Amino acid sequence: MSSKPKSTARIVLFHGNDEFQMEKASREFLSSRCPDAEANGSLTTVRGDVDTVDQAVDAVKQTLMAVQSLNMFSAENVTWLRGVRFLSGTVFKSETVKDAVEKLQETLGKDLGPEQLILITVEGKLNKSSRFMKAILKVAEIQEFTRITKDWEIKADAIQKLGDEFKQRNMEAEGSVLTEIAARVGNDPRLMHNELEKLELYVGPGRKVTLKDVGLMVPMQQEAQVYLLGDCVGSRDLGRAMQLLQQMETSGLNSMGVMATLHNSLREMAYLGACVHAGEARVDDRGQFGKFTFLNQDAEAGFLLLVGGKARSPFRQFQLGKQGRNFSPRELDKMLRFSAETYDAFFRSGIDPFEQLRLLILRIFYECVRKSA
Repeated sequence: MSSKPKSTARIVLFHGNDEFQMEKASREFLSSRCPDAEANGSLTTVRGDVDTVDQAVDAVKQTLMAVQSLNMFSAENVTWLRGVRFLSGTVFKSETVKDAVEKLQETLGKDLGPEQLILITVEGKLNKSSRFMKAILKVAEIQEFTRITKDWEIKADAIQKLGDEFKQRNMEAEGSVLTEIAARVGNDPRLMHNELEKLELYVGPGRKVTLKDVGLMVPMQQEAQVYLLGDCVGSRDLGRAMQLLQQMETSGLNSMGVMATLHNSLREMAYLGACVHAGEARVDDRGQFGKFTFLNQDAEAGFLLLVGGKARSPFRQFQLGKQGRNFSPRELDKMLRFSAETYDAFFRSGIDPFEQLRLLILRIFYECVRKSA
């Protein structure tokens, strides 16, 4: 990682594969340089996480318009082109996109006024020999955010980051807790943050985190990714669901394992949702964290039977119950039927397994999610 951008820079570029730390640093940077920008309307955020030529061209146009506009209510003009994906890959092969990026380079290369502050964050590492990078090097402060990806370095890096996070949160751990968490989540900062937040709330102040706590609250990384896929169904986020499936396929996750975990997750969501609808359970919603409570002993016994008597994370149970209540019993039944049919097709169909998973997600969104939204 390079040194921190100078506070006087008017153009700042963040890039790299550690998107969580980059997002965090971006917000800290804007908060430090222009703390009132969002409140006084001088901050314009343009989404660069687009996947088509037209969207990429539109993102550049919006950025140019923001830079060239005057703010009537503030002396500063702040533009954040956020999460750019179109500087490489298939979209960037388009001459239309290349022309748009060329215009952006020309604008950034001009002598911008002292009121201007431009932050560009790029998903993935930029090639130093690219035309864009060569142009931006002349006018911008650049910082790279790199996450270790070599197998033999990940464990040590993860344990170090976990130790730092525990200190920041004033949390204590018994024995090999850090090693166990690292084995479950790897060195993904976003996963670490989410899982430690759950652990902190579950354990509470004044008690050390134990291996039992970790076993109950922190899923294995592959399982966590599939949980996120199921959560995308519950939160009606089709784009994120498709992105996750692509990541799973690229990273070589076992498709049968993904299908089995997703099917089980949907079964649990459907059961808990049905219990809420029937008045046999209650969801106490406190935002991201809350509590799921069974009001009927038979219903609770039925859930234990469904999960094979295994203890379930209270957080996960709340999350699934909260998602399940957002669908009607009929829609939940449909989801389970579609999932079961796909599961069966895994054994007898010649269609690519991940393609079957994509078709399943599309079918669920078309038949259930879209109609209940």
